[in-house]
Amino acid sequence: MNQRVTAELQMELLSDGIFGSGYSIPGGEDIAVCRDSAGYPYIRGSTLKGLLRESLTNLLAWTGGTRQQLEALLGKEGWNEGADTQIRLTDLTLDKPPLDPEDCFSLRTFTALEEGTAKDKTLRVAACIRHGSRFTGKLECSAGDAALLRQALAGIKWAGTLRHRGFGRVRLTAGPFCPMERVDTAVEPAACLFYRLYTESRVLLTDYAHSGSNDQRTRGFLPGSAVRGMVIGALARQDPAWFEAHRTELLGAQTRFLDALPSREGLVPLPSVKGFYEDKEETVFTSVVVEGSFTPGLKRAQTGEFCALQGQQMHCWRALVGGTVRIRRAGADTSESQIFQTHCLEPGQSFEGYILLERPELAQAIARVLTGHVWLGADRFGGFGRCRVQVCRGMAHPAWMERYGCQSQQDVGRQIYLLAMSPVAMLDSDGEVCGLAEEELARALGIDSARVVRCSTSVETYGGYNRTWASRIPTAPMYERGSLFLLECSQTPALEALHRVEREGVGIRRAEGFGQLLFLRRGLLEQITGKELEQPAPALPDRQAAEQRRERIRWIVKHAEEVRKMHLSASQLGSVQSQCERAIAQGGNVTELETFLQRNLKERGARQAAKFKPMADLIHETLSGNTDPRAQLRLLCDLLDYQRKEQVGATV
Repeated sequence: MNQRVTAELQMELLSDGIFGSGYSIPGGEDIAVCRDSAGYPYIRGSTLKGLLRESLTNLLAWTGGTRQQLEALLGKEGWNEGADTQIRLTDLTLDKPPLDPEDCFSLRTFTALEEGTAKDKTLRVAACIRHGSRFTGKLECSAGDAALLRQALAGIKWAGTLRHRGFGRVRLTAGPFCPMERVDTAVEPAACLFYRLYTESRVLLTDYAHSGSNDQRTRGFLPGSAVRGMVIGALARQDPAWFEAHRTELLGAQTRFLDALPSREGLVPLPSVKGFYEDKEETVFTSVVVEGSFTPGLKRAQTGEFCALQGQQMHCWRALVGGTVRIRRAGADTSESQIFQTHCLEPGQSFEGYILLERPELAQAIARVLTGHVWLGADRFGGFGRCRVQVCRGMAHPAWMERYGCQSQQDVGRQIYLLAMSPVAMLDSDGEVCGLAEEELARALGIDSARVVRCSTSVETYGGYNRTWASRIPTAPMYERGSLFLLECSQTPALEALHRVEREGVGIRRAEGFGQLLFLRRGLLEQITGKELEQPAPALPDRQAAEQRRERIRWIVKHAEEVRKMHLSASQLGSVQSQCERAIAQGGNVTELETFLQRNLKERGARQAAKFKPMADLIHETLSGNTDPRAQLRLLCDLLDYQRKEQVGATV
């Protein structure tokens, strides 16, 4: 197998740049740039891949290369699958982001010309990333391709939109190519592998059941099937002979990859337990499965997607999900480009999951590939899916079995609460999907009968894709994770029988992590009387940042008419703006600006003073009462830039 190497990429803006997000902000910018959840600009990995494809195409044409070389590196255009020789790119993010995201941007205005004058109703506002900004990212490739890719990267001189107007001149460099970091994970044979993954880039795990034609939803966790595909692929490439000898054990139900749930420090995550209701004031919190009755006036409780049970509280949370607008280019299947929105897991989150093994000796081989950096999900060659393995160690069983499950025979009674840890569906005697097959479940528990007395569930249809056969997996309705059942047993099951069912799972598609159950110990749910719902992170949400930008532009448009009535020439507006920019560079010191204004008010005659008086009043009013004058000086610069360009465009 060709050795994989990685290098750090650095991109410096030599001019202002516009890396469009594909949408505009009503009442704000007509051309908006890509921003992360905190409001900082970034460059998509797919954008960088497109620039690299363009540069590499030219390079191969000049050096006598072939299209086959291009497709071996970047894949066929519009197709994101490929062999291990393909490159992988992350998004480019700011190297040293400022405290205020708005420091990264300046506003520019544009008009279309018609017979030498500005065309009516063509004024457009664009948010530009300031020149001098530096972005960094990662490139992963095969060692044999590193030299060629370095040349292609050096050939990228322009990026983003409006290049014909001088925007987007860049310098792109790659650091030393180093072998991929591999951490020797010494794991003893174990029946269970625990792993924790940290998302270093956005992760795209499309939820087709809830997606539309122009809106692709994501799962709020890392599916066991995605982890399974990554591990199996790595094992097959690392040692094909060993993989063939162990194919049956790895691909069958003897090895089960459970979903990785978003983790919280000190807590053992569970799927959010269904069946809880609350009043509007959220002072009453009760389970209809436990109580056996429903109190009128209550509503279904908001409990997020995942939870942890501690004492009398249910701690609830969900993964942080973001979105981006993308463009599906016209191709063979469509004659028009289509804009669609993609949701994805945001970087900076940890997810923990388990791999259950009937052959404990397989743990050592799996741990050797579940280390360092791994890539998960879709569009892995366009900036998505880079994760770091934080932990991989052997265990006797998943932590939630010990934390929430039955540990002694005294924890077991004839009535047992059964929680679906993953989607679950069983087959009846005719081979049809039937949800929970009570007779089969009773046989697995070693008792005469087991009957569902009460339950709180939801049902979803699950499909999949078999890459070996290049075909869709037939869909099947399943109980969703978090579904809760109260079982009435003919006799008290043995503790060993409960643990056996928890280890082996039930129903269909167990190798992909489906069919995982947990029998909750007595008294655990009965004591839950309240919840603690995790609130969003304190970082500035993008919608608030967008509203701030709209307020900023409304202020500029409002005062633009005032500036126009001052009858200052473009050069005079430029002088005022220059003084404001000097004050910003001096940390907000307005001494030179004030001297400039006083000179025009008192030393250059009454006519000059009359023209500059309204401008001086506007500047003093804007700067008054603000603890950080740099923000208001930047606002004045944007206003003057807007008015000066509008004036120049109207007189061309």
